[in-house]
Amino acid sequence: MRTPLFLVFCFLHWVLWAQEGLITYRVEEKDLITVLSDLEEQFDLHFAYAVEEIRGKRVSVSVENIALPAFLNQLLRPQGLSFEIVEGSFIVVKKSRSTDFEIVVQDAMTEEKLAFATAKIKGADYGFVADDSGILRIRLENSSDKVLILSFLGYHQKEINIDSITSVTPAVIFLERDVKELEEVLIKEYLTQGFTIDDETSHLSIDVQDMYILPGLSERDVLLSVQMLPGIGSADESASGLNIRGSSRDQTQFYWNNIPIYQPAHYFGNISSFIPSSIGSVEIYKNHIPLKYGGASSGLLVMKTRKGTEKPVIESNINMTHGDIYADFPLLKNFGNIAIGVRRSFNDWVQTPTFNALSDKLFEGSLTEELQGISSSFEYNSRLIFGDLNLMVNLLPTSADEVSLSFLRSTSDLDYNSEDEEVSQQNVQAHEVHNLGGNITWTRHWIDLFSTTYSVSISDYEMDYEFENFIIDDEPISAYSQARNNDLRNLESRLTLNYQPKKSHSLELGYQWNYLDAQLAIDEEMFSIDDFSIFRSGQGITHGLFADYFGKLDFGLHIGGGVRFNRYEEIGENRIDGQLRINYELLPGLLLKSTLGSYHQYLSSLKEVQFIFSNVIEQSWVTAGLGEGYPIIKNDQVVLGGLFTKKGWVFDIDAYRKRILSPVALLTGNLPNLTAEDQRSSVEVIKGVDLTIKRRWKYFRTWLSYAFQDSNVEAGVNQFPSSLNVRHQFQLSQTINYRQFEISMGYTIRSGLPYTSVLSPDEFLMNHDDDLTIEFETINGSRLPIYHRWDFSTWFKFKTNGESSFRGQVGISVLNLLNTKNILSRSFLISLDPEEQPFLVRQDRLLLGRTPNISLRFTF
Repeated sequence: MRTPLFLVFCFLHWVLWAQEGLITYRVEEKDLITVLSDLEEQFDLHFAYAVEEIRGKRVSVSVENIALPAFLNQLLRPQGLSFEIVEGSFIVVKKSRSTDFEIVVQDAMTEEKLAFATAKIKGADYGFVADDSGILRIRLENSSDKVLILSFLGYHQKEINIDSITSVTPAVIFLERDVKELEEVLIKEYLTQGFTIDDETSHLSIDVQDMYILPGLSERDVLLSVQMLPGIGSADESASGLNIRGSSRDQTQFYWNNIPIYQPAHYFGNISSFIPSSIGSVEIYKNHIPLKYGGASSGLLVMKTRKGTEKPVIESNINMTHGDIYADFPLLKNFGNIAIGVRRSFNDWVQTPTFNALSDKLFEGSLTEELQGISSSFEYNSRLIFGDLNLMVNLLPTSADEVSLSFLRSTSDLDYNSEDEEVSQQNVQAHEVHNLGGNITWTRHWIDLFSTTYSVSISDYEMDYEFENFIIDDEPISAYSQARNNDLRNLESRLTLNYQPKKSHSLELGYQWNYLDAQLAIDEEMFSIDDFSIFRSGQGITHGLFADYFGKLDFGLHIGGGVRFNRYEEIGENRIDGQLRINYELLPGLLLKSTLGSYHQYLSSLKEVQFIFSNVIEQSWVTAGLGEGYPIIKNDQVVLGGLFTKKGWVFDIDAYRKRILSPVALLTGNLPNLTAEDQRSSVEVIKGVDLTIKRRWKYFRTWLSYAFQDSNVEAGVNQFPSSLNVRHQFQLSQTINYRQFEISMGYTIRSGLPYTSVLSPDEFLMNHDDDLTIEFETINGSRLPIYHRWDFSTWFKFKTNGESSFRGQVGISVLNLLNTKNILSRSFLISLDPEEQPFLVRQDRLLLGRTPNISLRFTF
């Protein structure tokens, strides 16, 4: 009977004590064991603990009228200890394993809860995301001395010490708005973290180092990442062959630190030549092209290196095709920084499954495979080496000046030879691509309202290719040979004046000067057939004067626009680019947008009838206005759309129409009945819609993008679908980000590309030379089977314990997880059977099969 009475007594004692008052207690730098004894005496408490767990710990606390749990939390948690009230006044003190916190993040002015605010432990690689009510729920193993960084788009970051937060009641943290009129970003997460849109919605940006995982990527590849956006894709699945809204790849311009880049990927375009760890940001333009850039008609990608750091940073990365290292060092007395990145492939030593998958796509069914023979005696040797060097020096000589120096070198060399004794064939290939570029940029802030930027760049691109096929007899006899050389040099200078009379208005004036020198030579020799050769040479100076204005008016109206005057000295022509951009905020979170523009392009690339040495076409650059006639490309386009955002939802839609005057000469595929003049003066009309729907739930993101595109060519009396006419494309992607893990899965399905089919597989026509020819249907009147592909990737981030700055990341990805047989192109040729009777051969070239990759990334 005594035990129940004793328990009742303890319960009543606790209730009465809790109702009567709260704890007031002050102590400074006192031994914890002594403090616990003092508390037992003052408040009739009873503590149980392991002496070795609290020995030597000294505490300081000052509270007044606070509940016992809150008091114990403040007293014990900074020491890595937790407590448990067993019954009544009996309390067990033990080593803390984890502590849960709740933080409510609110606007300091309106007290509105900030949904999906983010928090990051300072010095760690993981963070936390608030829910749609603005509540952060955090669990930490050891919270002592940890600092939490709270952030939200458009607000100043705030650092708070975890020790100042009680785990008993939610803490309310207020963030101050960061008011920057012209630099404000409207959406921080367009698809996932790292993808943003500026307040003018004129372009999208990717913060490469802050980017979360994307489907099929084991590392942060810039050119593959942008293909997640609707309206941007690659018909041949390459990294560099970007087709923006149905336009050919040469109508997209690339810049790296103000250096024009004309071959942005290695190994026939399949591996990006931009080192991921050296890229800080990439700006993507598809609705309009800034008037200060005068080299693109349909799309523009502007890449910049990472910003300098206060402490030295070294990163290294290795995957299944190459390895790289990046280092950033601050200069003395805040004078700037120097950054360098180097990369080299290693598949000349070890051929991995990733490299083999790329090779199968490139050479299966191409001229390389056709001429190498098919027999058990076939042998070959292949050697591929590519490498990159990125260097940037950023100097701050005064508080008003910034000077940057950039250098880029990119090389890719392929040596291939094969021999087949059974069919007496041997072929040799050598392919070299070299990019070299440099830039000096000086920015001067004269006064708060006025600044100037002067930039000088040089870019040197060279592509050399040699192929020779021998018939082996007593001595090798050349049966077929081809040599190609394309040299392009561009010296570019640009002066920009920026005047900002008010925070809501900006005016940009400037002048761009270019000297271009493009040389193209193609020589073919075939046994018993006349030789074929092409030589194109063009040198010239271009001038561009531009003015661009952007302003925010009342009632949510944003207006931008400008004009550019172009002078092409070589051909003696003047052209004018103009654009108008109008956005209107109809309702909070709902923006209507429109763009009207006209753009000209002086450089273009030769477009091939058939594939040559691989299944991916190399670009051979030529200038406009040559004797055989490549005209200046002109694109007139209009875009209408809307953008709606609310509570983790993003709805973005653009409808567009483009009218492009460009040569379709030698487009991939068969183009019968087209004269040379028809091909040179063709017009392409492209109509389409881009749609993005995205939803975010704390750690989970999912987005659906849909692109409709209908592109048709008018060449003389002929009208037919463009070879890049992808009528429908859906992409569904999901990502999960939780602590150190990131997982992503994506599915893409799209219409097959057009191709020109044959009327009858068994009937041939005789041409005027009494040779058999194939009778084709209408140009691009048929379509390849539907394309679809699953991609998967996962990243795991880790770091060492303690104060070490070492961090690491393991990435695993699989492109085309189900190994779907997607067709790149379809063509037809006539072959002879053993009785020398002609028959028709259909050739299907395939895209990537299952392509695994693994990457390791370390940061010191």
